[in-house]
Amino acid sequence: MKRTSLGITGLFFALFTIITCMSSCEVVHTYKAEVTVVDASGDPMSGVTVTTNVNVNTAHVVYRSGTTDSSGKVNFSYDNVAILKVSAYTDVYHGEGLLVLVEDEEVEITVVVYN
Repeated sequence: MKRTSLGITGLFFALFTIITCMSSCEVVHTYKAEVTVVDASGDPMSGVTVTTNVNVNTAHVVYRSGTTDSSGKVNFSYDNVAILKVSAYTDVYHGEGLLVLVEDEEVEITVVVYN
């Protein structure tokens, strides 16, 4: 009877240790953004260059650049949380916005460009 109790206690301790180690593993978080560029009339603009940046001197690089598709959208992903300046421009149009990244969510913002 004592051997059975000791075996069950040992098994319980081993399972507890394994479960604790598995739950303490590092979780990977995602930071995504979708920027939509529209003109003053609210129509989506394709071919607009969109950049995101922050003016700080840190080890994290958050600069991204992309061009909008036919629906006026461009997507970015990041490694860390940040508050970023968004610039959208062509030769004629320009607009700016503020992007606040949220952990494990895709943040959607709209930038209006003017000439």
